[in-house]
Amino acid sequence: MEYRSLGTTGLRVSALGFGCGAVGGLMVGGDPAEQRQAVSRALDAGITYFDTAASYGDGRSEAHLGQVMRDLGAWSRVVVGTKFRLRADELAQPAAAVRASLEASLKRLGRDNVDVLHLHNPIALVAGPGSPALDLGTAVHEVARALQEVVAAGLAGHAGFTGLGDTAALREVVLAEPFETVQTYFNIFNPSAGFTGHAGGQQDFEGLIDSAARAGRGVIVIRVLAAGAAAAMAGRASNAGDPGGNLVSGGSYASDLERAQRFAELAGEVGLEGPVELAIRFGLSKPGVSTVLVGYSTLAHLEDAIRFAERGPLSTDVIERIL
Repeated sequence: MEYRSLGTTGLRVSALGFGCGAVGGLMVGGDPAEQRQAVSRALDAGITYFDTAASYGDGRSEAHLGQVMRDLGAWSRVVVGTKFRLRADELAQPAAAVRASLEASLKRLGRDNVDVLHLHNPIALVAGPGSPALDLGTAVHEVARALQEVVAAGLAGHAGFTGLGDTAALREVVLAEPFETVQTYFNIFNPSAGFTGHAGGQQDFEGLIDSAARAGRGVIVIRVLAAGAAAAMAGRASNAGDPGGNLVSGGSYASDLERAQRFAELAGEVGLEGPVELAIRFGLSKPGVSTVLVGYSTLAHLEDAIRFAERGPLSTDVIERIL
């Protein structure tokens, strides 16, 4: 397993991460025995970064991850990140809401602190009424101060945010304190966070990975498999959650799935096992990326990801063909 710096946090993380979200579903709705087997296998393979959130399965992901880690006695071997999402009615007292969410997460995880705490709301230049997004000013002032408080209290080691929302707003947040990491949308369907202009008809993230890396931020790639669309198969594993609504403007699971066949053909042409290998290794190939999260539905999915990650980055020629 390759290890990379998580920006300037001082943390080192595995290039392949373990996503505990509801879309993959293993750590939300999977069998407890398979959850334990998968985490144990991941640890044996050298995976050290585990990503969860309070909203994943209404806390079940955190609770299940915490139980497995305690059973395995493995908390000291990993770096864990979790997330909070603020509701509109919590914005009057964001510091209290952030602390309450984190304390509930810590209780479920069975820990005194987490290594990284991420703001999970999308960020807009100006958030409209009823929108789940936070406006830029709130993110870099009130929420930033709330994050500084929980870090100062020793409840979180570092602060970060999920890089969804208005591209212009994300560029501002990635340069702001105390944000040290960004979870960046990046995949073969929309690689614009790494290659400006290559958005596949979707939102252009205008090289957010490079902006983050220049600022010393840790970059955590999310949706590298586009909620599973990269597999180019309409069927989904029994543990897999609904791919949900569009995370980026102009994109959808259905349209990504339709485009996936072209990447399946490309994978065959360049001698790869399939489009999942193409997608995972593409995420790992981009300079500036600290870790690539994959959401697993089964132990077999994990085994595939480990095997693909061990093969390293794609060649420049293959990357150019993807673009």
